[in-house]
Amino acid sequence: MTSAVVPGSAAPDAEFEQRFARVEGLLAELAHSSDPMLERATREILATVLELHRRGLERVLEIAARESIVREALAADGRISAMLLLHGLHPIPLTERVSRTLGTLRERYRTKIESIDFEARGSAEIAVRVVPAKAACQSTRATLKKDLEDALIAAAPDVASLLVEIVEAPPALITLRVRPASGTGTDQSVGGER
Repeated sequence: MTSAVVPGSAAPDAEFEQRFARVEGLLAELAHSSDPMLERATREILATVLELHRRGLERVLEIAARESIVREALAADGRISAMLLLHGLHPIPLTERVSRTLGTLRERYRTKIESIDFEARGSAEIAVRVVPAKAACQSTRATLKKDLEDALIAAAPDVASLLVEIVEAPPALITLRVRPASGTGTDQSVGGER
């Protein structure tokens, strides 16, 4: 359960917390009700009200989010962001949130990461590939993976699947030069371009 905050205050709204807990309890009781018709009707009412909110919020976003500053403010507000995520309406696309988070992490761990990139697979699947710095020990690699996963889940809780791979850098290509055979006067390269 999330903490409710009274507008203009940082203190949790105790009355709302109690009402929200009561709703959760009522839904649990409803699931164990001996009247399946009552349960179906109640769930249909809730689904319809949530759909009404989703459609209204979607329209508000269409109007308000035309300005990037408004979109950023909506995304930065934890309560608004959580509510919009509940309806699948986050004002910043998933891939953009992931890209921003990786950019911040890339800067934070610049001495520990050689490269980091990601691939979006489908609408809510993200695969992140990290090549740690050559000097990174095993515990640093484990910490990097955990920190990346935690930061990405915080930035994109709506991701359905997140894969963070720590991989080794490919070996460097080395070009070897073979001494010219007597009388040819040209170098011969082996293993790469000249």
